[in-house]
Amino acid sequence: MAPSPTARPVLLIADDDAEVLRALAFMAGTRGYEVLGCATAAQALAELDGSVSCLVLDQHLPDIQGIQLLRQIRAAGNHTPALLMTTSPSAVLRTQAAAAGAPIVEKPLLDESLFQQIGRLLAAA
Repeated sequence: MAPSPTARPVLLIADDDAEVLRALAFMAGTRGYEVLGCATAAQALAELDGSVSCLVLDQHLPDIQGIQLLRQIRAAGNHTPALLMTTSPSAVLRTQAAAAGAPIVEKPLLDESLFQQIGRLLAAA
């Protein structure tokens, strides 16, 4: 089911670091987003539905890499706007992420740059 036009945008944030996840959820909430927090790729796949407005995926998840998760999501026909977070964005990862339509945000996160990127993704969707 598609979200209503007046609903708050929903971010699905996947990061296995509980403190990072908690901080991102808090920052997102203060900016008017709802958050589905996930610690694993498997949990993210289980939570992903039509209400999600944007995916925020850490590259280093415990079960698979964020780019692999994004590829699975895209292969299933889901084109929800997405971005990858990582501390070490290699040229290869940047190329792979770009091919999947996902910009990379470097950790440690500067919250404004993250949420500016999310805003751009949602505006383009």
